[in-house]
Amino acid sequence: MKTKFALMTALLAFSYAFSQEINPRLKLYSKKVDSIVFSEKTKMNKELDDLDKEYRDNKVTADEKQEKRAQIAARYEGIINGKVAEQKNQLEDATREIVKEAVMGDPGKQYLEVFSQNNAIITLNTDEKATKKELLKTVDFNIGYGLINLTKSSSSLDIGNNESGMKLGKSSSSEMDIRITRQIGSLTSPVFYRIGLGYRQDTFTPEKPNVFVQDLNEIYMADFNDLTTGTLKKFYLKNHYFIVPADIVWVLNPKYTIENNEKMLDNSKRNLRLTAGVYGGVRFLTQNYVIFKNEDNNRVKYRENITEAAERFIFGGKLALGYGPINIYIKKDFTPNFNDLAKINNKYGFQIGLELLYINF
Repeated sequence: MKTKFALMTALLAFSYAFSQEINPRLKLYSKKVDSIVFSEKTKMNKELDDLDKEYRDNKVTADEKQEKRAQIAARYEGIINGKVAEQKNQLEDATREIVKEAVMGDPGKQYLEVFSQNNAIITLNTDEKATKKELLKTVDFNIGYGLINLTKSSSSLDIGNNESGMKLGKSSSSEMDIRITRQIGSLTSPVFYRIGLGYRQDTFTPEKPNVFVQDLNEIYMADFNDLTTGTLKKFYLKNHYFIVPADIVWVLNPKYTIENNEKMLDNSKRNLRLTAGVYGGVRFLTQNYVIFKNEDNNRVKYRENITEAAERFIFGGKLALGYGPINIYIKKDFTPNFNDLAKINNKYGFQIGLELLYINF
């Protein structure tokens, strides 16, 4: 069964890679051209708006305004033509190789248990059975997924407000952690500490038809229809972090057992848990995505890195209530997700979510 599963996984991975490889070169080139035009036109419109403001403030005459508009348009036309030519050369010279290998060694003897030991969804041990004492020390892999919104301050819990400009229910946060859990005190103690290392991804989706726009080092939200022609499909900004979570876990309904003449907490039984913790992390990437169909009905995916407007470090707190393998949590970022270069009203993240997968090794 394991061999069949591995072969099916490898076949699916190869099929995906092959489908990516045969994408027409011309279609890829067209998407890149549209992305370049979208980016440069956004910058050009910002300069034209500034010029209109100067005209309204009587800083330039009508003739000077027309002359400067022509100069701005000519300059961006040159920039676009240069970047398009560069992309064309890169595409003509590029070669793509995709290699997928699956190397399977001797997996050894393993024991798999579902919805049983240590309140995990899956328990995987190299031994046939873990002792009750061994279950009090665990290493696990955890995946959490929650809805996220932005609040006005570090103490605010007002996630349904309209000031954030985010689409409620469409912005999300996911996290994957490797964690170790150890008991505090004696073998009968119902208190544990947990520390881990993980990856977090926050996805912010503005209210349609607003999209995020970067101008120099600033970001702000603008109407997509004012930036370019076409039909807006998907649009979001993603923050990526390395995260270190640290939790204290209280078992609220402890059950006990005796093993080798030692009394200890029985962690093989489902228990009710209260968790309080903190987390800190460092942002390593922020990207803005805009996916739309242009006038020719071609799908365009525009992506750019956000360099300065997102905060580098993040710190926050967590409260969770769990039973068995189910864990519901809330998280509050005490530091802002964005700094003063982000021209948005609310900047502090707040999450409500569920830990989806919990695997013991």
